[in-house]
Amino acid sequence: MVTVSVDIPRSRFGIWLAGVSFVLFQFFMQLSSGVVIGAIMQNMHLTALTAGLLGSSLYVIYTTLQIPVGILFDRKNSRSLLAINAFLCSIGCFVFAASDSLAGLFIGRFLMGAGSAFAFVGFSHILRQYFPIKQFAFMIGFSETLAFIITVIGMISMGKVISSWGWRYFIIAAGMLGLFISCLCWINIPNSPRSSKPTPDYGQQIIQILKNGKAWINGLFVGLCFIIVTVFGALWAVPFLQVKLAGSLQEATILVAFFFLGAGVSCPLFGMLSNWFNQRRPLILSSCLSTTILFLALLYLPLHNPFVIGLLMFIMGCCCGAYMLAYTIANELAPADLLSTCTGFTNTLAVLTVPIFQTLIGYLLDIFNQKGQYTLGDYQMALLTIPGALLIASILVLFLPEKTERNPKN
Repeated sequence: MVTVSVDIPRSRFGIWLAGVSFVLFQFFMQLSSGVVIGAIMQNMHLTALTAGLLGSSLYVIYTTLQIPVGILFDRKNSRSLLAINAFLCSIGCFVFAASDSLAGLFIGRFLMGAGSAFAFVGFSHILRQYFPIKQFAFMIGFSETLAFIITVIGMISMGKVISSWGWRYFIIAAGMLGLFISCLCWINIPNSPRSSKPTPDYGQQIIQILKNGKAWINGLFVGLCFIIVTVFGALWAVPFLQVKLAGSLQEATILVAFFFLGAGVSCPLFGMLSNWFNQRRPLILSSCLSTTILFLALLYLPLHNPFVIGLLMFIMGCCCGAYMLAYTIANELAPADLLSTCTGFTNTLAVLTVPIFQTLIGYLLDIFNQKGQYTLGDYQMALLTIPGALLIASILVLFLPEKTERNPKN
């Protein structure tokens, strides 16, 4: 991938701002699901299984589209793809907010998933297009930090806002923000330069990626490691903490915000540590194991002080960020003209676990307590799936390529 020169730094900043705004919007929609769907559970009397299915429905379409989206960004105009799909996200928000039926809610979530599928892959594509490749890992980590910080700010006030406005008006406001981001992408991102190279055989190159065992291990690792954020933090942390502390929605969302704040700190931190150390496998392994231990402590220790739980959530967030290094590894595994497609493949496996585990935990809760009044013991049993996944991810770390094993063709 050749970096395209941009005339002035301001233009480059505008490109970054548009792309990162879409990623922030995508993250906020995904990570706020627990609060929004928690309110819908009470409003529409949904079971845990139905809530899990509704929360995971966004990820179903998101996962399905990742590889096609990567191919589109390798071949088509980044400006149009990002602007159109930010607009599609906002349409999904409006449909979701206007729905009085479960079917309408699912349609809205599917539209959000279809639009947001273009955010991260598109952002990584324009970073490679317009910025030096040596800055890629840091800029991805820094942008991820911004995403978590925005999520933290939103979640601290989200419980109160939803209680005052109602979840429908909250989602309408999110839809208006999506329209603004769509305009920002159209105005700030230039048309992609036409390539003079012949169009590569994408079918053959996709097969090449699918045959790469390291790419599968890398994607499965990030999928199992990332569920601490996308499954626990984004959906089940809020209701779990409400039960553990016998607290309010607002109190639980503030505590979850501490976890996202820690995760925001950890992403660029692990990026910098990876650059400093000669080996990254020990770094990633320590991240997985420490996150597992801290999660088990949160789950089973008799902690009832909000300050102590908030501190534990923050430290756990600080330990979990090594999953971002999987995208740097994906860059090393792919041919130079198929980087976005490889990113899409990695992202497919990264989010494939989300609908599976979100729904599985809801199903287990319904199995353990069929009355719909879930106890702390029910959550402790159902959420054991998360440290189990982290332990499997720890084993996969041993098979990830080290820095000295990079593909010489890249």
